Amino acid sequence: MSKNAAEKREALFEKLKTKGVSPERLRYLRKIADDGASPDIIKRLRTDMKKEMSVQDIADLFGISRQGVYHHIKGDASQLDQGDRGSLKELRPFTVPPHQQQCSLYNYITAHMKYALNPDPANFTPVRWRELTHWWETLDKNEIIVHDPEQPGNEVAQCGGWRLEDREKDDGDLIVRPHGKPSAQQRKVFSRKVIEKGLKQGNE
Repeated sequence: MSKNAAEKREALFEKLKTKGVSPERLRYLRKIADDGASPDIIKRLRTDMKKEMSVQDIADLFGISRQGVYHHIKGDASQLDQGDRGSLKELRPFTVPPHQQQCSLYNYITAHMKYALNPDPANFTPVRWRELTHWWETLDKNEIIVHDPEQPGNEVAQCGGWRLEDREKDDGDLIVRPHGKPSAQQRKVFSRKVIEKGLKQGNE
């Protein structure tokens, strides 16, 4: 391990001490840091210590990059940081011109992505959560959202760029149709299973 990586690791341990992490837990972290990163260990940390450790902290623990952490996660979007804007950009399945980003539909899709990355209604204001769940309820299972920059304004999006089309076999259970072949993460984030989970939480 390089000197810089070792310094980052020690700084991390000091930070975790200030957060009240127990000496026993710190010894465990030192042990797994020496053993090296693995998908199971990283997912366990993202579950057991999500409040104490960000993706960057896990990267510093093992002396790897954030991208290295995501590589170990292998597309499990529920393990990503909600605030990771880079991930949101990479996961967005189409490039949308600025004026078409003003549409409510674009904002709903973004809110859906944020929920998929961190499925906790507490991350939304009560009003925003009601709006998102209402939007989910309006989505027809037999239709899919399509982005087309040349699409004129319509009932789906007055600013244009969006329309609904009949679902095709290749669409699977996606709620949007990506411009290209969807990645494993995009299939997870834009699956109707995310909506089903969200609506179930909303009714609890």
